[in-house]
Amino acid sequence: MKKSLIAGLATLSLSVSAAAPYAVLAKPIEVSATDNGQSTLKPLTSDVAVIAHRGASAYGPAHTLAAYKQAMTMGADYVEFDLQMTKDGQLIALHDETLNRTTNVEELYPDRAPWRVKDFTLEEIKRLDAGSWFNQAYPDKAKTAYIGQQVPTLEEAINYVKQHGNGKFGLYMETKAPNVYPGMEEKVIDILKKTNVLDQEKLFLESFSEESLRKLRTLAPNVKLVQLYTGSMLAGKDVFLEMKRVSDYASGVGPSKELVVPKLMQAAHQNQLLVHPWTVNSQDDMISLLSLGVDGQFTNNTDLLVDLLDKPIISHGVASGDVTDSSATLWTRTNAKANVQFEISTDSTFKHNTIVKTSAAKAKNDFTVKVEINGLMPDTKYFYRAHAVSSKYTVTGSFKTAPAENSLKPLTMVWGGDTGGHGEIPPYKSFEAMSAINPDFFLYSGDTIYADSPTPAVPNPPSQKVEDFWAKYKEIRTDKGFRSLLQKTATYATWDDHEVINDFSGPSEPLTPTGLRAFKNYWPISNQRSDADKLYHKYSWGNTMDMMMLNNRGYRSPNTQADGPDKTMLGGEQVKWLKQQLLESDAKVKLVASSVPISIPTGKAMSRDGWANGDNVNPNDPTGFEQEFKEISDFIIENGIKNVFFVTTDVHFAEVIKYDANHDGKTDYNELISGPIGAVKINPGTLDPTFGPERLYAEGNFFNFGVFRIDPATQQATVEIQDENGQVHFSHTFQLEE
Repeated sequence: MKKSLIAGLATLSLSVSAAAPYAVLAKPIEVSATDNGQSTLKPLTSDVAVIAHRGASAYGPAHTLAAYKQAMTMGADYVEFDLQMTKDGQLIALHDETLNRTTNVEELYPDRAPWRVKDFTLEEIKRLDAGSWFNQAYPDKAKTAYIGQQVPTLEEAINYVKQHGNGKFGLYMETKAPNVYPGMEEKVIDILKKTNVLDQEKLFLESFSEESLRKLRTLAPNVKLVQLYTGSMLAGKDVFLEMKRVSDYASGVGPSKELVVPKLMQAAHQNQLLVHPWTVNSQDDMISLLSLGVDGQFTNNTDLLVDLLDKPIISHGVASGDVTDSSATLWTRTNAKANVQFEISTDSTFKHNTIVKTSAAKAKNDFTVKVEINGLMPDTKYFYRAHAVSSKYTVTGSFKTAPAENSLKPLTMVWGGDTGGHGEIPPYKSFEAMSAINPDFFLYSGDTIYADSPTPAVPNPPSQKVEDFWAKYKEIRTDKGFRSLLQKTATYATWDDHEVINDFSGPSEPLTPTGLRAFKNYWPISNQRSDADKLYHKYSWGNTMDMMMLNNRGYRSPNTQADGPDKTMLGGEQVKWLKQQLLESDAKVKLVASSVPISIPTGKAMSRDGWANGDNVNPNDPTGFEQEFKEISDFIIENGIKNVFFVTTDVHFAEVIKYDANHDGKTDYNELISGPIGAVKINPGTLDPTFGPERLYAEGNFFNFGVFRIDPATQQATVEIQDENGQVHFSHTFQLEE
C-alpha cells in the first residue's frame, strides 16, 4: 500500500572527475546512482507493510471492531488478530489466554478465577464489555463508543475488515498458545475457507509455535506463514542456519524488534524470508528498523508508521563535525529527494536565537546533505535539529564549539577506528561506552568502513560501485549506539585503507575517487578539508591542543616501492604543512592524527603499509616509509617541539609507546593506539626499533577505544584504553613539558 522510500535512489548517469591528489585518474568514471543491488539491508519487496498490532491499539481497545476500524482509517496495510479458543470450540480475537485484563469478566463472573478463555463459552464471552477498560486506562483517549465493545469472533473480525476495507486491507493472524487449544489450526483454515480469504494475496498466519505453523502448512500448502521469535528462541543459535531451516516452511520471520541487526537481516533475506519485527511504537525505532531494510513492522501506532512511509524522512541520523571556535559542519541523510532544514541554537527548545539553513538532498550524493554554520560563539554548547521539509519527523543533536583562541580549557576526547570488517558487523558496544564519557569530541581515526570485507551491505566484496560504498556507510549507521554518539558530540573523521581497499595507495588505485566520494558524502567534513580532496587540516582547542589531521592515503607512493628520498606517504606539500603547524603551535599538546602507526610493521612483507619497514622481521625488506618519518622525527627533535602525541588505530590492538629517537635518554614524542571497535582482534607483536620505541602498554584480543584528557591547570595529559563495556584496561598520565 505504501510505496517504499527506503531504497531512495533514482536511476541516472553521473560523471565523477578525479581531484588534485589523484590527477593520474582524471578520466571520468561513469556510475549509475541506483540502489546497491547485492545489499541484504533493503526490503525484499517495494512495499513496507504497516501491520496494525491488535488493531490501532494505541488509540482504542485492542482486538475490538473499533480498533480495527481505526487502523484501517489510519492507512494500515494489515489488521492483526490474536486467536484464542472458547470452551465450545469457537475462535475469538483476543491476546491473553485469560479474560480479566481487557474485559469486565471479574465483575460478571466473580467466582470463576482465573478466568481462562478455554473455560468460557462464546455466549458467556459475548456478554463481556471489552472496551471500558481502555477508557479507564487511557482517559486522554477515552471514547463513549468504546463502552460495551464486544470480543469478536475470528469470522466477525474477517468479515468486518472485508466489509469496511473494500478488499484493500490484509489479514494477519496468530495462533496463540496452540498447545492449549487442540484443533485450533483446522478451525482457522475452515474459517478462512468459509470467509473466502484463504487464497487472498494479503494473508499471513503467524505463531511462536513451529509445530502449529507446520500443521498449517500441511492443511493449506499455499498460505504464507511467519515464524515469530523472542530473544530466548534465538539464543545460542547460528542465525544463518536457523533462517535456512525456517525457510523450509515459512515465508517470513517476526522477531522482537531488539533482535533485528544486520546479521539477522542478511540471514533472513538471503533465504528470501520477509522480516516483520514487533512491536514498534516510537518513530525513532521505526526509522532504525527501516534503515535495516525490514519488510514491515507490527505497531500499535499505525498513523506514525504510515506518516514515515508516505514522504521523505531523515533516515540515518544526524552528525556534526570539523568544529572550530566559530563554525561547524552539520550532516544528515534522507531516503529520497527532499529539501532538508537545519536549525541550530544555544536554546534546546529552538525558540530563541535560532539559525536556519536549508539544503537539497540529491540522488548524486545518496541523499546526504551537509551545511556549514558560521558565526558561532566559542566554548558554547549548541543544539541542532534536521527534518525533511515535507515531514514532521525531526532528529536532534548537539556539539560544543572549541574554546576561544589562547584560552586554556580542559579537554576530553575519545578516539577509535576499525569498524565493520572481518565478519564483525553492527551493533558495537564501544560506541555506547564512548557516549557515556560525554567527550568534547570523537576522533574517528580511519577504517570507518571495510569496503573490501563481506558484510550484509556488500556480501560479495570488494566494493566496486559508489552504491556499494554508500551501502557500507549506511550499514554502520544502523548501529543505535553509533548514531547516538554522533548526535551527542562533534566528530572529526579521517580515512585509512579500508574506506577503499586494503593497503591502497591513492594515486595508483583506480577505486580511490569512488571511495573518496562516498567518504566525503557520509561525513560532516568542512569545505576546507574537502576542497581539492586534501583532507588534512589543523583544528585547535583553544591553546590546550592543536590537532593536525593527516591524509595518509591520498598522496602516497606505492607500498611496493623501495624506501628512499623519492618515496612519500604524505606528499611534499603535506609534510611541509605538518612541519609548519608543529613549529608554529604554542598549544600545550600537539596531537598528530595519523591513520597508520610509526613502529608497528603493517601490511605485507615487501609491501609495508605503515612507516616502519619491519627490517626486524625481514632484514631484506626495503619497503616502508621510514625516510619520510625520519624527516618529521628529526624536525621535532631539532626544533625542541614538546608534548607531541601521534594518535592512531589501524593495527587492531591497543598500545602506548614513548619514543627516544635520538637515543639521548629523553622522550621525544609519544604514540597512542587503540582499536578495534569492530573488526578482527589481533595481539601485539614486536616493534621496529628505528625510532627508539619503548612500550608502556600493549594488549590485544579485545574491542576497545581510547580516551585522551588534557588538564592545563595541572599540566597533565592522561590516556586511557577502555574496553567495549567502558572498563579501563590501562591509564597513564604524562607530565606536560614547559
